[in-house]
Amino acid sequence: MKFAIAVYVKRGKGSVKIRNAAPGDARGITHVHINSWNTTYKGIVPESYLRSLDFEDKAAFWEKIIAEGKSIVSIAENDSGEIVGFASGGKEQTSDPEYLGEVYAIYILESHQRMGLGKKLIKPVIEELINRGFPNLVIWALEKNACRSFYESLGGKIVNKKPILMTGEPLIEVAYGWEDIHDILEYL
Repeated sequence: MKFAIAVYVKRGKGSVKIRNAAPGDARGITHVHINSWNTTYKGIVPESYLRSLDFEDKAAFWEKIIAEGKSIVSIAENDSGEIVGFASGGKEQTSDPEYLGEVYAIYILESHQRMGLGKKLIKPVIEELINRGFPNLVIWALEKNACRSFYESLGGKIVNKKPILMTGEPLIEVAYGWEDIHDILEYL
């Protein structure tokens, strides 16, 4: 998958470019993934789970995802070449008969949040889902995740909830849905 590079200018701190993930990006994505989990989910997800996140295992996961090419992965890279955020998506993962496309993840380092970067990261994922023929979209998020307001700002409506266990602790995930995937583009 290829998409055009977009440039996001961060106030007074240079630019961030959005591009398709490449095989050499797995470790940078892993850094953002683990760092974001530790900052976003502290006090929500059991501390034992956060401590158990293994960098090498997660890097191997991302290397495989990028190499397979089935998932769409976009990254945000600063002027120094450091990955500061990523988004991924593809076919809905739970065989839900109503929603066929899914955004699996969108994580941004805390230092780069709330500056419009999330919209820039998710847009190429949505556009590629449309190119692949997905008519609708779902995004799952932990119910206690304060960043859920991002999905609401994109027009997402809660369409489902489910309990999950994380290291034995019960948590609730909520699904935000868009019956027509094109609707989310109005907000991007």
